[in-house]
Amino acid sequence: MPVGNIKIFIGRNPRCIVLSSNGYHLLFQRYYNKNTSLKSSNTRYNESIQVLNEKTPTVILKQISNEELSNQVQYVELNNQKYDGVLGLITIHGSIYLILISHSQKIGFPRWTETKDGKVVPNENIYRILDVDFFSLETTVFDSYFFAINDTNEEKLLYEHPCGSLKKLFRSGTFYYSKEFDISTSVRNHGLLHNLECIINNCDNNFIWNANLISEIITWRNRLRYVEKKAFDDSNILTFIIRGFCKTLLLENDSTTYLKSNFTKHTSNNVEGTITANNASTNSFNNYNSNKISLTIISRISTENKENCLSNDCLTEDGKVSNFIETEVVATTREFIFSYTLVSGNVPLFWEMADGQLLYNKKKVKLIKDPENTQPAFNTHFDSLESKYGVVSIINLIKPKNDSQEVLADVFQKCAEIKSLKITNLESHCSSLLKNPNKLLHLLNEDIYEFGSFAYDREKGIYFGKQTGVLRISAFDSIEKPIKIAMIISREIIELTTREIDSLDITSVFLEYHDRLWEENCSNLERLYLKSSNKYKRLYSKLFNSSIKLYDPLHFYISHYLRQLKTKFTYEKDSSMFCGTFNVSGKLPSDIDLKQWLTPNGCTMANIYIIGLEEVIELTPGHMLLIDPFVKSYWEKKILKELNDNDVGCRYTKRWSNQLGGVLLMFFVEEKEYPEIKNIEGDVKKTGFGGMTSNKGAVALSFKYSATTFCIVVSHLAAGLDNVSQRHNDYKTIFKNIRFTKGARIKDHDAIVWMGDFNYRILMSNEEVRQLILEKEFSKLFQNDQLNQQMIVGESFPYFHEMPINFAPTYKFDPGTKIYDTSEKMRIPAWTDRILSRGEVLRQTNYGSAEDILFSDHRPVYAIFQAHITIIDEQKKADLSNKIYERLKQKLAILDDEEKVKFLSDKAVSILEFRLHSGKTNKKMLTAPVKDKKNNKLPPPSSELNKWWVNNGQSVKITLDIDPKKVMINRKKSSNPFAPDDGEPFFVPR
Repeated sequence: MPVGNIKIFIGRNPRCIVLSSNGYHLLFQRYYNKNTSLKSSNTRYNESIQVLNEKTPTVILKQISNEELSNQVQYVELNNQKYDGVLGLITIHGSIYLILISHSQKIGFPRWTETKDGKVVPNENIYRILDVDFFSLETTVFDSYFFAINDTNEEKLLYEHPCGSLKKLFRSGTFYYSKEFDISTSVRNHGLLHNLECIINNCDNNFIWNANLISEIITWRNRLRYVEKKAFDDSNILTFIIRGFCKTLLLENDSTTYLKSNFTKHTSNNVEGTITANNASTNSFNNYNSNKISLTIISRISTENKENCLSNDCLTEDGKVSNFIETEVVATTREFIFSYTLVSGNVPLFWEMADGQLLYNKKKVKLIKDPENTQPAFNTHFDSLESKYGVVSIINLIKPKNDSQEVLADVFQKCAEIKSLKITNLESHCSSLLKNPNKLLHLLNEDIYEFGSFAYDREKGIYFGKQTGVLRISAFDSIEKPIKIAMIISREIIELTTREIDSLDITSVFLEYHDRLWEENCSNLERLYLKSSNKYKRLYSKLFNSSIKLYDPLHFYISHYLRQLKTKFTYEKDSSMFCGTFNVSGKLPSDIDLKQWLTPNGCTMANIYIIGLEEVIELTPGHMLLIDPFVKSYWEKKILKELNDNDVGCRYTKRWSNQLGGVLLMFFVEEKEYPEIKNIEGDVKKTGFGGMTSNKGAVALSFKYSATTFCIVVSHLAAGLDNVSQRHNDYKTIFKNIRFTKGARIKDHDAIVWMGDFNYRILMSNEEVRQLILEKEFSKLFQNDQLNQQMIVGESFPYFHEMPINFAPTYKFDPGTKIYDTSEKMRIPAWTDRILSRGEVLRQTNYGSAEDILFSDHRPVYAIFQAHITIIDEQKKADLSNKIYERLKQKLAILDDEEKVKFLSDKAVSILEFRLHSGKTNKKMLTAPVKDKKNNKLPPPSSELNKWWVNNGQSVKITLDIDPKKVMINRKKSSNPFAPDDGEPFFVPR
């Protein structure tokens, strides 16, 4: 994606700044109300400051046309400089400044592809900010320094410009950005479509250092009409930055390739984005048969504690800590992507430095709150971590023979135990742990194995690993110690993860450069920590507390009116959804007709098909990681062919699929419904063999069907008649660990369907079960069904619903027959294959099995739902938005500037005679009542005829045009206004 293509124009009379990128022109202008006047733009800066006395300065943003920008008298281009992105707007001494990235350096590329001639092409790039410029929206005083770039002017911008100290901060080499992906979140989230909309919705604002500076721009962007919003997004102007450390090393065989450290600008000789090398020969680098692997470290410093984000401060009342850093390690090859995340931060307790204890570099701390009063804030801190990372395990580093730190450790231990958190106190010196890491790894062995790491097979398109928890490292007054510990853990994780991949060897050279990259990360962060004096706290305060108001009444009222007219472009409908689960026993039938399962008798084609398969591969140790991609592709094509071979003209397309070991989830959508499906995400959780393999587990899908959210889970739980408790634990593990963007959980969706091979059995003798099956006494069998009993007592799957079962048990058959198991084990028939649902928007209509599909030892099961969906007609919404926009423009065209302000600032403004898409005229007042501004009084109290919340004194009584002698109120009509419409009329004849 091109960067460095933003042109800047200086506007005159009135003063403004225009950014131009990809044919889009965005104007920034200071707005003054009628009580604020601006002196001549030629006045000295300190004089103009006196007039800018508003508490919260206001800025105007608007798009201008090519014709307007071509006016060279009004707009002068800054020809000698192009910019990479906008960091936002900041106020300094009451003045507004626009911050632009002037120089940056390509520094990392977590994911890449390799061309046929062996060149590495980054999928996304990370840039380090080298310099920024601040442009005033009020004064021309500093414009000459930008038009004539030289050392003298550069010096003046650093030491005379009001933003000079901030300029030094941003050019410190510790800020990073990417235009291709969301740099604030870990690589496991990068499967999302990375457009600006996704980044805005999914980014982690705690790690975005300019979140406050761009907030008003994002607010303005979100109010735009669709066409305007797309033009803004395509301009690629907005930039999200993190602070910390980022770097990628590319290794080839036993040689190491660096990104050049002396880039002058990212637009250098790096043709087509490929990576040039310092330490590898060109012939070797271009050898396609060579084995390349890249290692990327991204450390993100959290801004959660604002100006104290990098300081030696204790826990806050709302659970925030200082020095909180998330560090992610990403290893990428042609075939695989691995990722692992650790976090570190100050000890989350209430403490302070004891007076007079700083002599001889001896630091002593004392607690200022006891454990009981610490617990609420402590819990808040770890609740936040658990919602994002899953299970949290604490590593607390204690300086040996330090009484005060031992006291902290004791209280830390007590609070952790109350919160049911595992905590490991390490009393060794950091140097000794580095010399003998086995001691540390032995203590953390259980957590390392249980949490796992993110692992993705790029060629097969499947996930075979997921990190389900995080190690939270704490140390008093140190950044270095947690990073050193994280380095040891990172090295162990990479060795463990890659050890299972036959085609991937981690060499000693790789581990050497792994340690070297961690050392560089450590030295950079340690240097940052040591620089965080009171001076930097003041700078951080300017960044995080800067306040700007957006003056955009036009788009504000368009959004306001659209909310009022929501019923004009939204409607509700019932959409059919087919959910099917089938344990295929590792078979790939070539000539089996699946129509009995996918389109059971009497059922029409559904709008959505969600298919879950278990045991699509043979569950042996040799098949757990070495998964044949043909299997996934085969089932996708097989199901899609069956769906499209119908007599009613319905056409389907595969929308999404994912596989974890033997569990495969596929999502098919009717073509006419395709545009309504958005925000698709997936997640996986392994449960087999303690979560270390893909023997058992779950694949989950989250999506939005217009305005309604869905979550689908397909799982394969522990087998065995007596393994009820293990199946319950599998359920809890999956339910707790499946997470989507912004920490969304399974329970956070409007509709949930959970299906799969649950492996629950029937607690009766084999003879009794088989006899009752022959008699079709399914209700008696169901009374002894393990899952039914678990749900009755509220153990597994609480709040889920299962439709009554009226089909025979689906397990276990002799393959190819309708005869239950006749092998030596003679397994008891059972309903192992189930489909459960949760959510008021779902109404189940069918629940059955396809008894004539015989190739497996299971039978496929299906459930059909009617989902009550709220649909937003985007075209009608856009048309309505355009009509409101044009109507407002017509009104504003005949007003002068003062009248425009008055018109758009009046909250009682209405749009009269506005023709909607229906062709009818709407003359309603589309506003809410407000205070009497003149007297600053509240509205008069309500009466029988008037209510204070109804505007302009309108009557609240209505007259019905009916004859009460002929009709009366229908008693059958529900009096509950929130009940669904039952079709009964309001009035019936007497």
